[in-house]
Amino acid sequence: MRKRLPGHCIVRQPRQGELARAFRLLGTLGDGARPAPDQVLGLLGRLARIVASEFTTLSVCDLAAGRRFLSACPPDPPGHIDPAAFDRLLAGHPLVRHHLRHPHARAVRLTDCVNDADFRRSELFRDYYGPLGLDRVALLPLAWEPGRLTGIVLNRAGRDFSDAEIGLLEAVRSQVAALYRQAVSKACSDCAVGLLHGVAGSGRVGAITFDRHFGIVEASGPALGWLAEIARRDAPPAPGSALPLPVLQWLRAQVSEAAACGQDRRSASLVDESGGTRLVLHCLPRSCPSGCTLLIECAEPSDRALAPASRLTPRQTEILGWIAAGKTDECIAELLGVSRRTVGKHLQNMYRRLGVGNRTGAVMRALGR
Repeated sequence: MRKRLPGHCIVRQPRQGELARAFRLLGTLGDGARPAPDQVLGLLGRLARIVASEFTTLSVCDLAAGRRFLSACPPDPPGHIDPAAFDRLLAGHPLVRHHLRHPHARAVRLTDCVNDADFRRSELFRDYYGPLGLDRVALLPLAWEPGRLTGIVLNRAGRDFSDAEIGLLEAVRSQVAALYRQAVSKACSDCAVGLLHGVAGSGRVGAITFDRHFGIVEASGPALGWLAEIARRDAPPAPGSALPLPVLQWLRAQVSEAAACGQDRRSASLVDESGGTRLVLHCLPRSCPSGCTLLIECAEPSDRALAPASRLTPRQTEILGWIAAGKTDECIAELLGVSRRTVGKHLQNMYRRLGVGNRTGAVMRALGR
């Protein structure tokens, strides 16, 4: 058996069956429909099945701040975890130093970077890994940029990671990195969409989020009323959709052009002035999963522009958006964190304000039909 020296990593090609199983496990994670945190936890869990790990983390080390940010699977490690101790010793961690010296580093073990006996005598082991109950560590680097390192860290006790296991991690590194970038992209998109809905309460701006079939997922502010005004004065809705046909066609083009990542992309704004009120539509495409958020800005507000939905309270408007998305009372109650009975009371008050008798009538009235 060859002896490994610190700083030297022996990587062996994985067996065909092991590699096929690994790609099969990772292949089910790419649909992008789940929330970003769930995607990351799913990725960590699959890696722990590919290469045995008792505590697997996505670690983002901010060297300038001297802090590590992480997601972990499982959430609770076998022993006591002391984040402050890790942060204090971050700059001197052998894997961090190795990743800094080798920006394009391959998968590597802790014992490839430091002698095992020296590691067990170190402050890092005494204050962090010892209480944690783990003494074997492997790093799968994902990203390097000045001042920040990102990687997935596998931890376990007892048996060190073998050359074959390191080779298997290295073989799937490109796919793992792509899945990680997808999760980050979705997290950033969700943050942007949340911000848009947060600012869509001034009376001048409204937002509607659509799924991949352009069904309404969420609506904020007076956006539904303005969309109804466009439908009344410009064109009838597209078959099977609440959207006016020109708006639907424009949104489809925006989403498709964003997915193609072309350099000659047209402006992501559409202006409607046919009714005397200037409505500016902005599209924020989303790729994972596909869909978009429509931001409607009323540049010249007028009383005429107000649709029946504007008479609703913010909570009733929110519930109306979920009804338009096809959600049941039970689902709406779960989404809003209230009881089904509370949702029912909001619905009755909404029906009375809109002068309708059921859910379908409420949506049709809000859309101006």
